[in-house]
Amino acid sequence: MKATRQRPTFRSRLAGIGIEALVSIGTAFGFLAWSKDIDVDPLDRKGQVSGLAALQLRFAVLAGVLVVAMVLTHRLLAPAHRPYIVRAGCAAIAGLATGLVAGGIAVALRGTQLPLWAGGGDYQWILEWTAALWSGQEISDHYPPAVFWMIGAWARLTDQPHVLALKDLQLAGTALFGPAAYLAWRLVLRPLWAVAVGVLAMLPMIEPVKPYPQITLVMLIPVLVKFLSTVRRADRMTARRALLAGTLAGVGLGLLFLLYSGWFVWCAGGMLVAVALTAPWRTGWRSVLLLGGATVVSFVLVGWVHLRGLLAPTGGTSDDYFYFDTDTEPAYIAMWRNDRPADVGPVWPPVGELGGVGLFTLLLAGGLGLALALAWRRSIVIALGACAASAWFLRMWLASEQWETQTVRLYPRTTAVVLYCLLILTGFGVLLAVQRWRDRTGATGPGATGPAGREPTAPVGLLLVPLLFVLASAGSATVDRYLPDERTNHAGYFAWIAHTTPYPDGRCSRWGVAHGCQPTADRVPAD
Repeated sequence: MKATRQRPTFRSRLAGIGIEALVSIGTAFGFLAWSKDIDVDPLDRKGQVSGLAALQLRFAVLAGVLVVAMVLTHRLLAPAHRPYIVRAGCAAIAGLATGLVAGGIAVALRGTQLPLWAGGGDYQWILEWTAALWSGQEISDHYPPAVFWMIGAWARLTDQPHVLALKDLQLAGTALFGPAAYLAWRLVLRPLWAVAVGVLAMLPMIEPVKPYPQITLVMLIPVLVKFLSTVRRADRMTARRALLAGTLAGVGLGLLFLLYSGWFVWCAGGMLVAVALTAPWRTGWRSVLLLGGATVVSFVLVGWVHLRGLLAPTGGTSDDYFYFDTDTEPAYIAMWRNDRPADVGPVWPPVGELGGVGLFTLLLAGGLGLALALAWRRSIVIALGACAASAWFLRMWLASEQWETQTVRLYPRTTAVVLYCLLILTGFGVLLAVQRWRDRTGATGPGATGPAGREPTAPVGLLLVPLLFVLASAGSATVDRYLPDERTNHAGYFAWIAHTTPYPDGRCSRWGVAHGCQPTADRVPAD
């Protein structure tokens, strides 16, 4: 008699999620800690190249150990235990992906206590508001407050000025990109696809200077996918379960809202339409209303400290910061550069091969078509499509009014939403195509034994080698972009001024004096 496979209990599922979180976050911070003993002069190009190579060598060592361990356990463990190894391995890869980038930023800031940007730019008013908040003064509630809480709490815990606490938070935030994306996508995808689709798609979003806005984005999108999926199953829920699910969703969304609220603006309209069109109103309208009501109430309770500022008469932004991306052809979304220095070359956007459209954009369009053709009714496709469409329409509306209003209203940031959603849809389309092929050919999944007469499918550890190569290459390219560079139109300038700006006590960094730092106190340079 064929044994039936028992479904995992809630406790075992919770334990599995905890293990994945510990492995992913531990790997990210472990690699970051290991990178801090790479001793080079980060302001010298020879030192930068040596640092990049040292990072890649360490990444290769850990990746090799991980692959060998996964292959051996695949051989030695019983089939029932192999999924746990896959989960741990995928979680570790997610941590390695951005542990590498965070380690590179640590190399870029080697010898200085200051963070990227040295407390300048946006951080000037962020630090002013943080100081005011932690001294008991009232501050504006128009900006998400979580960053003020984090800077102040960490500075107090480590007994250092707010501006110096920023360095630790930048490094930690950069390291957490991979784990955050992976764990959020694990709400809706299996481990292999959470790392191959979710983590890969977040690579263009990595922003070491201000990591918290983009971390919010890479987590918000899968949370919205999960929420839409829950709404569509509301007719199968009891009233108690609907209230619980809505409360958890509202709290989760509220916490992300306090971290950064801009993405909610771009996605809200599309998600409301998606929920209204897909909710089971005929068979479960009571549960839908309970679920939605609990979500709204808990979201408002958690996010009210910031929401009230946005709802105030002066809460809307009148942003008039025009920079290189506001002069970009508005339909171009193939590369996200944020509002950082325009080290993009003399021609921007790059001239494409087909009517000005580049190959990468064509691949995104093909991936979108594949996802729509294979799964246009699936929650993930509907939610991602709704968010991308909502951001696209708001982008064009606001951009069309910039001449009349002489304001930007942050519309270039919709690039990140549209690009991220299209990348996920492309990856999901490939996922579905692979599944269809396996179903039609009778092929087995990664790590399984093939049908009679066929070779066994390769172990998952070996199949992850190409992904590790991509992550290593992307990590190196990202780090190289942020290595110190004295050109003001280069992203490396953020690290350069961290080395050449005096500390609050007047000292200069280890390498700063040789590159223009002028001490404001009679102190020796820092070690």
